[in-house]
Formats: sequence, C-alpha cells, structure tokens
Amino acid sequence: MENIFSLVLLISIVIIVFVIVTLGVYYIFTRKNFKQQKEHFEQLHLHLKAGQVVEFSNGLIGEIVKVEDEFCDIKIKSGAIIKVSRFAITKLMDK
Repeated sequence: MENIFSLVLLISIVIIVFVIVTLGVYYIFTRKNFKQQKEHFEQLHLHLKAGQVVEFSNGLIGEIVKVEDEFCDIKIKSGAIIKVSRFAITKLMDK
C-alpha cells in the first residue's frame, strides 16, 4: 500500500513539473511576440499623418484626413468622414 502512494506522489510531481515547464516555455515565446507587436503599434501610432491610407482591425480601409491625440478623422470610399480611435488602426496601406 505504501508503494502505491509513493508511485502516485511521484507521478503527481512529474505532472506538476511538466505543466510548469510547459507554461514557462509558453510565457517566453508569447512575451517575445507581444513585445514585437507592441513596438510595431507604438511606431505606427506615433507616425500617423493626414493623407495616409490605413486599415482597421475589422477590414475597413480609409484615408486619414485629420489626426488628433486620441482620434483620427478617416475618409472612406463612399466619401463619408468617420471619427475613430487612432489605436484601432492596424496597418498602413500603399496608395
């Protein structure tokens, strides 16, 4: 009986170590990707200016008309000008 408890304890320790190592590796890889993504968006949002064509996370594409601290006025294909958060912009498009 004591042998079975020792075996169960050993298996539990191995599983816990495996889970901790897996979480550690996951954290290391996602942290690196998150840093790169954060730097990309910081640079993107700092250099926004009127006349640039941008794409949003939902696929909407438009041209920047005016840039403010928190918002941008965007002219879309229909000619309408919409006000959106500058942080919703995901990438710059080629004209």
